Amino acid sequence: MRKTLIATALAVAPVLALAQGMGYGSGMGYGPGMGSGTGYGSGMGYGPGMRGGGLAALNLSDAQAEKIFAIQEAQHQKNWPTMTKMRSEMFKLQRMYYDEKADPKAVGEQQKKVDDLRRTMLQSHLESRKQIEAVLTEDQRKQLRSSGPRWMHDE
Repeated sequence: MRKTLIATALAVAPVLALAQGMGYGSGMGYGPGMGSGTGYGSGMGYGPGMRGGGLAALNLSDAQAEKIFAIQEAQHQKNWPTMTKMRSEMFKLQRMYYDEKADPKAVGEQQKKVDDLRRTMLQSHLESRKQIEAVLTEDQRKQLRSSGPRWMHDE
């Protein structure tokens, strides 16, 4: 039962992290929110969208799963305010962009705000990925990298 609960949490956590990880696209063609390239599972992190099943395919021990879940939860708690701010700034940008009298300078400044927040989220995501990788064995890290995006390999 405990392993099932942990496996479920690990399957759900990347989906939750997706919402707070890289952020959603603004509907204007900006950033990693386009198409399927949003945070976890897109080659930016770990998740069920990766070839080979991401973390779920690594046969994690209970201790590893608990540590990883704690890292993901800490990242979520840390980034929630930034994600909320980023989404708010993205909505402002969207309104400014589609305004009849769009001011290019103001739109550019607003885009910079969104980009800065995205960069903050990206850095946080990479920090947590580094922490997660430290929990894995060398074999698990190799397996995870081999299931990553095709562009990372010499295929």
